[in-house]
Amino acid sequence: MFRLGLAPALRLALPILLAAIALAQQPTFRAGTHLVQVDVVVRDKNGPVAGLQKSDFTILDEGKPQLITTFSVTAGSGALAAPAVPLPPGAVSNQRNRRGEPLTSATILLIDRLNTPVNDQVYANRKILQFLQQRGARDRLGIYVLGNSIRVIQELTEDPDRLDRVVKTLKPETARRLSADVTVDSSGDAVTDAMIADSLDRLQQFVVDDRVRTVREAMIAIARHLAKVPGRKNLIWVSGSFPLIILKPHETIDYSKDVDDAARALSDANVAVYPVDARGLAGTPAGNAEQGPGPVGRPNCFTLGICTGMNGGGPSGVDTMNTLASLTGGRAFYNTNGIDDSIRKATEDAQITYTIGFSPPDDAFDDKFHKLTVKVDRKSVDLRFRKGYFAIRQREAAQVSPEQIVSQLLQSSLDATAVGITAEAGPDPAHAGHFDARLVIDIRTLQLEHRDGVSSGGVEIALLVGGSKSVQTLTRTFEISDGALAAALQSGLEVQAPIEAPPEARDLRVVVRDRATGAAGSVRLALKNR
Repeated sequence: MFRLGLAPALRLALPILLAAIALAQQPTFRAGTHLVQVDVVVRDKNGPVAGLQKSDFTILDEGKPQLITTFSVTAGSGALAAPAVPLPPGAVSNQRNRRGEPLTSATILLIDRLNTPVNDQVYANRKILQFLQQRGARDRLGIYVLGNSIRVIQELTEDPDRLDRVVKTLKPETARRLSADVTVDSSGDAVTDAMIADSLDRLQQFVVDDRVRTVREAMIAIARHLAKVPGRKNLIWVSGSFPLIILKPHETIDYSKDVDDAARALSDANVAVYPVDARGLAGTPAGNAEQGPGPVGRPNCFTLGICTGMNGGGPSGVDTMNTLASLTGGRAFYNTNGIDDSIRKATEDAQITYTIGFSPPDDAFDDKFHKLTVKVDRKSVDLRFRKGYFAIRQREAAQVSPEQIVSQLLQSSLDATAVGITAEAGPDPAHAGHFDARLVIDIRTLQLEHRDGVSSGGVEIALLVGGSKSVQTLTRTFEISDGALAAALQSGLEVQAPIEAPPEARDLRVVVRDRATGAAGSVRLALKNR
């Protein structure tokens, strides 16, 4: 069943809710035009620089000046946001929090247990607490933990007490790690010792590979989670990091592709990464393995001109931090005991953000990494922006199949926000063990095709009950006349679906994918009143 309209519990609140969201996000009908958007932070010795206009900026793509076609300014978290509109009881949204406040500029603190030794975790925790206690009630902050998987321990909030309590409960974790100096006693047989050494080397490599893959997938999940949040989005990654390139006697192991994948997803979502080295003042290790250039044309610390490890400029893993920060427009902090001060400096970049956009010609999309240069007509200022973008042809942009994207979102602990969803589920009084799921989809986040006075589109919906392996799928298409379009933009489109849930099921995961673009949104809601 697919129709215009609203579920009973949402009928009164949703028009107000979607109208409020419209203040922060105007309807967008995509027409296939490539738009490259770049967030720019401008600071001088006194702090953020305000009052700049589009004419003050110049942007170059591979050294060629580009016409700036879009320009906007975001001043602080929530400063330009729509008002809070509480959600109906039991409803959830991937565009607003539970208090009905719009998801505006966001800072996520990602505490990395996977790549950080236990002793450094204890020290980093203490410094994070110092930062929170000095911070007070300010912009919204969310806290995530990366162990063997990513966990949301506190979604975006301004409440300093809640953040303080959450961090105090964190305990050091031993995730998938293996000490680099693992040794075994000699067996007395050279052949046996060689086999043992080879096995240990392979095990070490497996652990590192697995750690890198987990970080990449976590970064991509966070990018999807923040994709449609307007304003400046900062990801502060408190970590011991991992090597970008490892040189062995007969082998070079290059993780640039994994960093590329993460950076591409984060850049597309306009998320700037601020790595903060959890090891504090570490100095320069002897025999740093990160040295020698990576593959030609691949964006890493060498092609970006920011390598430090091979020249003795920082501890192991710093080149990975620098590369990810540079590709996304953030800044890496390392070799300092002031972890709390580093986090504070990273959050300050959200105070004023200028977003400029340009449309490269179609022939500029050559499947290569393009370096960007931004200039501003002011003296003695420091600029922060992503150093490039991946000029991927639209028809070849998809790195995974639609089925894989839906499967990943069904399993992810983070909501994706590229398609707006408000959802609720209540028990079906006529059928024991069944629920009636009601979704309202924000069609302003879909691509509509307009022809002969009618706008049309389609979505694919996947629903997964917690603990079940069976995914229910729905495909819906819709047509809206020009006369009804304005109302549809305000009210959204409703989908109702009966769900069978076993007695032990406590939640429902919903994914909605735009058939035209592949963009997806997701929410997780509780199954109550059984």
